Amino acid sequence: MIKIPPWTGGIEEEYETQHFGFGSQRLKISVRQMVEQKIRNGVKDMERYLQDSLDLNDKDKTTLTHSCDKLIRLYCERAGPSLDIVDEEIERVLKIPNNVLLPEDEVQLEQVSDEEYYKLREEVVSLRTRVERGALMEALLTAEEEELSSVEKVCETAKKDMEVLDLLQKNLESTDSVKTVLSEVHFLCASVPFINKNNQNDIFGE
Repeated sequence: MIKIPPWTGGIEEEYETQHFGFGSQRLKISVRQMVEQKIRNGVKDMERYLQDSLDLNDKDKTTLTHSCDKLIRLYCERAGPSLDIVDEEIERVLKIPNNVLLPEDEVQLEQVSDEEYYKLREEVVSLRTRVERGALMEALLTAEEEELSSVEKVCETAKKDMEVLDLLQKNLESTDSVKTVLSEVHFLCASVPFINKNNQNDIFGE
């Protein structure tokens, strides 16, 4: 069979693929595979034609098949030197000179000086510092907002406590019966959920 070199890739192959859509190595492999397939198909077509045209027995058919297989191998071996010449021509045609720059690589023509590089690096560091400071300020503001919310809740609770105490004070000053005061206290405690039983006992010293 035709000897097919393995595909190894490389920078030149990659550069050719970017420019032409395929590299010289892949093209050489494809050409050799195509030539071998053409030889095989041609000889097999001839074999089928002879078997259909001639009145051959099984032994003759087997001999014909072996002979055609040998012919395929012979053609493939004899095609080797010619394919080597084809390979050289493919490499010559597809080889990209070193001074040729592909359009997508033209950006590399603009080289960055050391001074510009360090300047860009300083800008990156400055931007990173600003981002870190922004994240820190956001965290501090969030914590402060949560703390203020907690203080507001405490003040609201204290305000409700003061309102209850004011009501108790008014009732103590205006009523003559302790039972009446106690009844009203229980009513107030039932309507204000944050006053528990222990707080009621503290009020009356029980």
